[in-house]
Amino acid sequence: MKTKLKYLAVFVCLLGASFPLRAQGYIVPNGVTYAGTSEGPGYSIDVIHDPTNGFATGFSLVPLGKTPPISLYTNTFQFSPIVDVSVRVFFTSANQPITTNALLSGTMTELGYSPTSGYVFTNGIPFYLALYTGNQNFYPPDGVYTDPLFGWVQLVNNQGVIQMLGSALEYQGAGIYAGTQTIIQPVPEPGVLGLFALAGLSLFLVKNRQRQQS
Repeated sequence: MKTKLKYLAVFVCLLGASFPLRAQGYIVPNGVTYAGTSEGPGYSIDVIHDPTNGFATGFSLVPLGKTPPISLYTNTFQFSPIVDVSVRVFFTSANQPITTNALLSGTMTELGYSPTSGYVFTNGIPFYLALYTGNQNFYPPDGVYTDPLFGWVQLVNNQGVIQMLGSALEYQGAGIYAGTQTIIQPVPEPGVLGLFALAGLSLFLVKNRQRQQS
């Protein structure tokens, strides 16, 4: 009986080792910041792409003018990204998942140089943008970051001036929900060491049972 209990205890310990190993993402402090007009024409947003060294990329929304119907304030802006590691920017809404699959599925509209007529942001109506960049030294040719960061920023056109209302940026998770600091954790993968241990234990128990029966 004691031998069986000993085997059971060992089995439980090794089973625990085989449980999925997760990489826990975290919110990057000051991961998305408002630079205003200090970095050139337009209203700029800085986005950290290297959390260890604090290196940032970003984009600007450059005022173009007023798009009808009649508007008292500038409501049309051109998207202008920093050309280095860069950050890909998509229209999103509150509580929407921001993940690689969601961003690359084609269901989210990505901001770009086109249309040249710019994007219309109605005065006084807040909007969300999803952010996708990477902890690397260059923009990936295929646009897919190998070590990604995911985030969001909420902006508003306040009488022709783009202002930031909120933001968050996560790293080492699988994404984040827009408008929150809730990190989407990666799909877990089995602990390889634990699986080998379970296999070894199973083989040991089989052989031990065979010896007892012989």
